[in-house]
Amino acid sequence: MTWGVESNVRERFVAAGVAADDIAFARATFVFDFGAHRPFLDTFRRYYGPTMNAFEAAEKNGRASELQAELEALFASQNRSRKVDQTTSTRHSCG
Repeated sequence: MTWGVESNVRERFVAAGVAADDIAFARATFVFDFGAHRPFLDTFRRYYGPTMNAFEAAEKNGRASELQAELEALFASQNRSRKVDQTTSTRHSCG
């Protein structure tokens, strides 16, 4: 995931025809407050394009359960909530 890397974002937009002078960045950190990490991951799986694409590719290769397990572990490791049934954090910076 390289959307937070300014040089990569610039390259992508310039390649798509956006003038380099028209590209600006503002960093922001998002904190997600959600229920348990598995339903949180399910939301990403259903509605967030990159996660949807990753699962589609994994399913074609018979590796969807492996991806699910890896992402559950990632979401759990990034959880800053002390409550078992709540996910807080998963911080993202965006350009």
